[in-house]
Amino acid sequence: MRMRVGWFNVENLFTRYAFGNPISEALPYDRQVIAVGVTAVDRGTDGADGNIALAGMQRDNTARAILDMQPDVLGVSEVENLAALRIFNQQYLSHYFDRIFLVEGNDGRGIDVGICVRRGFAADVLGLRSHAHETLEPGQSVEWGVVNDDSGPVYLARNALFSRDCLELDLRVNGKTLTFMANHLKSQGKGSRREPLPPDELRARQAARVAELAKEAQAAGKLPIVFGDLNVDDTHPQRGASIAPIMRAGLEDSFGDVPVSERWTHYYTIAQEVSRLDYLLHDVRLKRTARLINRRGLTLKCRQYTGERYPTIGYAHNAASDHAALCVEFEV
Repeated sequence: MRMRVGWFNVENLFTRYAFGNPISEALPYDRQVIAVGVTAVDRGTDGADGNIALAGMQRDNTARAILDMQPDVLGVSEVENLAALRIFNQQYLSHYFDRIFLVEGNDGRGIDVGICVRRGFAADVLGLRSHAHETLEPGQSVEWGVVNDDSGPVYLARNALFSRDCLELDLRVNGKTLTFMANHLKSQGKGSRREPLPPDELRARQAARVAELAKEAQAAGKLPIVFGDLNVDDTHPQRGASIAPIMRAGLEDSFGDVPVSERWTHYYTIAQEVSRLDYLLHDVRLKRTARLINRRGLTLKCRQYTGERYPTIGYAHNAASDHAALCVEFEV
């Protein structure tokens, strides 16, 4: 049985809300505040209509990248909430997925990781686990909330180990139990001066915990697949060491034997640089039959990619994402 697994950082997939008239007592409660569509953050500067049009074009390209992969299981990051993922699936993917999972994580920007399963894919859902509550040190508890500093309010998840979450989904596929682990590790920048550890050290702690979870899954007879934005290139002379725990956990790197110059997945607009931030690591007992890095949704500013792009991709505000999408096919 063939199974296609995808990963995609969809870059700021947020919900758009319709706000009812607060003085209208006759307005039904369920229509006072309702998520009606999806958008992006800071798209365009030529007024509301332009923003909506550009956001719609971007999300259309995001959908193209996903549908081109035809994934049976897809991991995503930078999604605001479950409603955003469900609405995107309805409005842009025509209900391509019928099992969609997301648990609110710890990110102050409200971006989470999720896992989606294709409609009609023969897989039984066995369990879902979140690790957003796990702490940096034993005996602590996570303290969620909003505090103020000199720059105004900031959302914090004090003492939390994961910047977002490590979301685990167990699926029974063709008689085998697979554990999918969606991750979005600590970024390279310091998001808040209240973070207790430097970014590289915090990311290393997160990577070590993911490696531990993968080994626990194997010990339980499961086949782990770790996919995610690990937020650093493993070949970076300094920062690369921070994800070494998961890279050396005994899993196979689906793109590890691709030349370094060809396995990049992210375009950083400010520096005009590319690097590898996205990974798909799998149990060695899974046989890989095909793989793809889809860069067709990247902005035209990314001159490192010279291949074909989607027709509406331009230079600003309409790229599918600043990340490429990954897809790996397995024999299960």
